[in-house]
Amino acid sequence: MQDFGRSAGAADGRRWLAALPAELEGQRDLLARLLDFCLATPLTSSLSVGCSLGRGAADTLSDVDAALGVDAARGEPGADRVMRVEDAVVAACGERGPLVGVLREQVGPPERVIRRVFAQFRDGIQLDLAIMAETEVRRGRAAPDFVSLYRSDRPGQVNNAAGSPTVAQFPPADIVGTGQIYEWAFLGWCALADMRKYLHRGSLWEALQRLHQARDRVWALWAAAHDALYPWHGLSQVLDQDPPILPPGIEATVARLDHEDLHRAARAMATVLAQVSEVAARKHDAALPRGMADYVIATLQPPIE
Repeated sequence: MQDFGRSAGAADGRRWLAALPAELEGQRDLLARLLDFCLATPLTSSLSVGCSLGRGAADTLSDVDAALGVDAARGEPGADRVMRVEDAVVAACGERGPLVGVLREQVGPPERVIRRVFAQFRDGIQLDLAIMAETEVRRGRAAPDFVSLYRSDRPGQVNNAAGSPTVAQFPPADIVGTGQIYEWAFLGWCALADMRKYLHRGSLWEALQRLHQARDRVWALWAAAHDALYPWHGLSQVLDQDPPILPPGIEATVARLDHEDLHRAARAMATVLAQVSEVAARKHDAALPRGMADYVIATLQPPIE
């Protein structure tokens, strides 16, 4: 994570915003307002922006994916402070301009208090902001496409120095464990097994849903095989990494809402899933659920009446 500005004006963060191209004026305006909010709100401790904006790949349609750290303890002890900042952020969003709507929700496991605020503005700008205790903020290799616009030096705020026992330790974003490859592959085969079941029942919508779920696992496996930053995000990371390089045969997995075409796509998906799983397994020296794969492939061969 590129680290800009401390509380002394966050000048480097402002310079980064000023360097954004003209087509990102709406995103720049929103981030500048968030930066002003941080400087004016004692409980805030950091502001960072990532995804397409952080990578320098944003266009006029890109949303603002950001993280806001709060001077609060991790988990339930710090929940009140995190939610107070959330309330203040929502109020500040209303001051920017006409809002279409705001979603507020808890994301992540219950023991980690991470609040998401999604705001849709009438001018088309979207904010997707995660608000959390400062010690929950991912940095460095755990968030390689995030740019830090602001870090607070206010006396008494949470110590987030490296090595502090209060700081959450997050693995590098692009690291995939061998167990994860096995799990994604297994879930892909489970989705195809369910698809066959629904085709037998004549439930085409459910079969189509399982086809999409199997494809989601293929995208994650392909992303992992090609060193994408956040492989668990699947398709978006595949396209960010190298759009022209897609799994061979993936186009054949698209199907109409038709029994025969869905069965054809299921067989095509089985071929693609098997091939992509092998590529990911070789890359990460992982085992694969070969028994499950063989079973599902065999059941998909006869016609499904």
